[in-house]
Amino acid sequence: MSPTMDLLTPTRLAWAAGIVLLTTILRFWQKLHFHRSLVKGLPGPPHSYLFGSLISMGKVVAQQPGSAAPQTYPSFIKEYYNLGDWFVFDPWPFGPVTLVTLSPEMAHEFTVKQSMPKHPVVDDFMQNFGGAGNMVSSEGAQWKKWRSAFNPGFSAAYLMTLVPSIVDNCDVFSSIMLARAKTNELFRMESATTNLTVDIIGKVVLDHDLKSQLHPNELVDSFISQTRWTPIGVQFNPIELIDIRMPIMLAWNNFKMNRYIGRLLDERFSTRNARHEATGGKRQKYVIDLALESYLKEASGSAADKKDVAHMDPAFRTAAISNIKTFLFAGHDTTSSTICYAYYYLSQNPAMLARIRAEHDAVFGPDPAQASAQLKENAHLLNKLEYTTAVIKESLRLQPPASTVRVGQEDFYLHDPETGAPIPTANFMLWAVDVGLHRNPAHWNDPHTFDPERFLQKSSDGKPEPANPAYVPFSKGPRNCIGQELAMIESRIILALTMRLFDFSPAYDEIRVLNGDGYGRGESAAEAAMRQFGDQAWQVQKGTAKPRGGMPCRLRVRE
Repeated sequence: MSPTMDLLTPTRLAWAAGIVLLTTILRFWQKLHFHRSLVKGLPGPPHSYLFGSLISMGKVVAQQPGSAAPQTYPSFIKEYYNLGDWFVFDPWPFGPVTLVTLSPEMAHEFTVKQSMPKHPVVDDFMQNFGGAGNMVSSEGAQWKKWRSAFNPGFSAAYLMTLVPSIVDNCDVFSSIMLARAKTNELFRMESATTNLTVDIIGKVVLDHDLKSQLHPNELVDSFISQTRWTPIGVQFNPIELIDIRMPIMLAWNNFKMNRYIGRLLDERFSTRNARHEATGGKRQKYVIDLALESYLKEASGSAADKKDVAHMDPAFRTAAISNIKTFLFAGHDTTSSTICYAYYYLSQNPAMLARIRAEHDAVFGPDPAQASAQLKENAHLLNKLEYTTAVIKESLRLQPPASTVRVGQEDFYLHDPETGAPIPTANFMLWAVDVGLHRNPAHWNDPHTFDPERFLQKSSDGKPEPANPAYVPFSKGPRNCIGQELAMIESRIILALTMRLFDFSPAYDEIRVLNGDGYGRGESAAEAAMRQFGDQAWQVQKGTAKPRGGMPCRLRVRE
């Protein structure tokens, strides 16, 4: 027997395996102790050394609909355990130890006063919708480079020039909705508004007509599939630990999206000189052109040499594709959900529905068919839609699509909003929960009531009341949403062109009829009977927070 084989005896192998196992266990317990010690002395739900906050969180989550979005939970944890406007919870090893705040003062400290870096979980999430170099999760010089490059494409003045193309997409949407209204079809409104808003953002970002409202599109279909397969975290959905389909589908969808956008980017690069001559040298502000412009400035060394750059650097190409995917994702989610919720809340409030329709009559005249042409002729008519804007803002208040999470640091302290006491943030994920901020009774009267009037209040001198600091649907500070102006413009256009065409009726009593249509997992009878914040249209997690069940509905042509 060789000397090597003498060493590999069963006894020695067993000892080696035992040492490895013991080392692993010791390291696990060392990490466990470290994370459990972080929350010592800080407010939060009941805490166990072995299970952290998992058991106490589980008691609250068990009372909520199983499909509810995690961003809705902190308000209920606060209420169940009688906590203040900030607390910590510890789901380790299934997630980071988190400092939750429902206080605008605390949120301001780490998003505006000092903009803390995005937490690594943001980058993990954005790998499914962006990739390396995406503007949402990148930091420092890389983030500043892309933000500066893309800002011109999202200025209010430039976006107003795109109103005609937005109107064209909305007209397609209106035709589809009217056809469904005539047949009294049961369908999911969120699927329809997603196709609409992706078509709009496809034009803004790519100068490309995706036409997903009319026929299947590989990019849009892959994108929608990605939202359905994206994990929400094993601390909220333990099945993710064993679902082997998830990474396969995420990788496959990413491959198809990268391939589609890559083809468009290559075509845009190769035809840039011809387009430059055709437009008389006029600067193009589509996101895809702004990305190329940024690259050409770096690659050429001078403006005069841009046309001579023969090849696209692979690293730039990857980063450009990542950011274009990011815009498609971030650019659709706010508007697609907000339109659904605006329809929903207005259908529950006849007086408000009548008021928004009266405003559209006053601005565009009594014939709804004329509104499209008027907006194409004069986009600034949108500025007259004060009540429509208030409806959109109120829909975003009650149902914001996402929240920001940042990472704490050794030398950074938050402060208790009541006592001013410093709060350490090192090793914490900092989570400013939009749902909790927007429904905090300390900052809103009747916080769970839909009331657009709250955004129309004026002071004694007739000037608008200052903005409520607890209202943060697009975040605040330097990392606020670059596309917020686009979201407001397209939301006003969609409502202006559709509110007088049909009556919307939510159909949650029929939601189980749609089980098995490919939208997502079906609902049980018990879950279908549940409510959250007293509402049947709670948020579910599909990439970001979306209306439960895709907002099942029926439409009726308005007489």
